[in-house]
Amino acid sequence: MKENFPKIWVLGASYDTSNMGVNALAESSIKCIFTHWPHANVTLRTREDGVPLTFTFNGQKFNVEKKSIGFRRNIFKTQNAYTLLGYALLLKIIPSYWLKNKLSTHNSYFKDIMEADLIVDITAGDSFSDIYGMRVFRMHSLMKWLFILCGKKLVMLPQTYGPFKSRISKIVARYLLARSTAIYSRDKEGLETVKNLLGANKKILQFIPDVAFVLDPEKPKSIIIEQLENLKAKGHVIVGLNISGLLYNDDYSIKSRFDLKSDYRKLVGEIIKSFMTHPNIIVVLVPHVYAQPGRIESDPDACYAMHQQMSSLYPGKIFLVEDRFDHKQIKYLIGLSDFFMGSRMHSCIAAISQYVPTLGIAYSKKFMGVFDSVGIGDSVVDLRTKNEAQVLARTQEMYNSRRETAERLRMTVPKIQKKVLGLFDEGKFV
Repeated sequence: MKENFPKIWVLGASYDTSNMGVNALAESSIKCIFTHWPHANVTLRTREDGVPLTFTFNGQKFNVEKKSIGFRRNIFKTQNAYTLLGYALLLKIIPSYWLKNKLSTHNSYFKDIMEADLIVDITAGDSFSDIYGMRVFRMHSLMKWLFILCGKKLVMLPQTYGPFKSRISKIVARYLLARSTAIYSRDKEGLETVKNLLGANKKILQFIPDVAFVLDPEKPKSIIIEQLENLKAKGHVIVGLNISGLLYNDDYSIKSRFDLKSDYRKLVGEIIKSFMTHPNIIVVLVPHVYAQPGRIESDPDACYAMHQQMSSLYPGKIFLVEDRFDHKQIKYLIGLSDFFMGSRMHSCIAAISQYVPTLGIAYSKKFMGVFDSVGIGDSVVDLRTKNEAQVLARTQEMYNSRRETAERLRMTVPKIQKKVLGLFDEGKFV
C-alpha cells in the first residue's frame, strides 16, 4: 500500500436504503475520503454487489466498489458476516503462518477485508444506540467487531453516541470504542457520552459536524421544481414542511415510545393552518424517507394523508412532492424553501446547509447537537417537552426572524463545511 492509495471500507451507510438521510451520509463520507485521498480505493458495504458506483466531486469522477456483507442464515454464503467472523476468530488461534495466509485468501470477501488499510463507520448517523432495539444495535456492533478482529484501524465518523439504556449495550459500546483508532461526534453531548464510557482512555476524540453538510444538491427534471421556481420568481414565499412517517403514521404508540407531549398528527395540521393566513405563502409537503407504502416509516404516506386533508380547504396553496427524488435531488428541492420545518433531521441539514432558515421539530436529542453546531440551537422545538401551543408559537417566531437566521447561517455554514471536509486531516490513519 502506498500512503496516497489506501484501501478504505465505508460501513454504516449505503445507497440501497429508502432513507435519504442515510444515503446522504454515504455520499458525504465518500466525498470526505476523496477530498483527503483522491486516489483511494474505496469499498462501500451494501446489501447487494454490483456495478461500481460513480461520483463526481469538483468536476472529477471517482469510482467506488460495492460489497455485500450481511448476516444471513446460510453459512455457506461467502459474504455471510457470521462466516467471516468465524474466519477472523480462526486467524486469532491458528499458529501456522501458512495456514493463516491460506485462510486469508480462501474467501474473496475476507481477502478484501484483510487487504484494507482503513475502515470508517457512521452507523446510519444515530444507530450506535439501543434506542431502536437490541437487534439493530447487535448487527451494527458485530460488523464493527468483524473488522476489529481482523486488526483493522476503525474510525468512527461523526455520529450520535447513545443512549445506551441496557448494561450490555454499555459494555459492548465501551469495548468497540476503546478499540477504535479515532472517534468523531457530531454533537458535544456525544463527546461526553464517549468520555463517560472510556474514562481517561487516550485516543482521538473530537467534535466534527454531521458530514451531510457537504452533500452537493442536484437539480432534477420535474414539474414541481418548475412550479416552485416560477412561484418564487413571482414573489411567493415557499415554506417547506417535512412530515415524518415515523411520527405521523402510528401517532399513538410513537407518542408513548418517545414520551411526546405533543400530538404530532394534530400539530402538523395546525402548523399548516397557521401559515395559510399569509396570502402569499405556499406550503410544500416534503418526504425524506421513501419507505414502502403502508409502512409506518413512509413519509410519502404521511404527506399524502395530510395533503388529502388540507388541499381542498386551501386550493393551490399546498403542494405535494410525488416524485421519487434521490438524496441530492430532494436537497435541491428543499433548497428552494424560504423557510423550512422538518422532523427528519437530515431534511433539516439539507436546508441549513443551503442557508435556509430552519425549524427542527425534534423527537430525540440528536437535533439539538446538530443545530447547535451551526449556532442555531434556538431553532429546535422538542416535542418531548413542548405542547402544541408552544410549538406553534415558536414556529411563528422563527418564521418572523427567518432573515436573521439566514444571515447567521451564511456566516457559520461555510466554516462547518470546511471542518467536515478536513476531518481526515486530524491524524495519520494510513
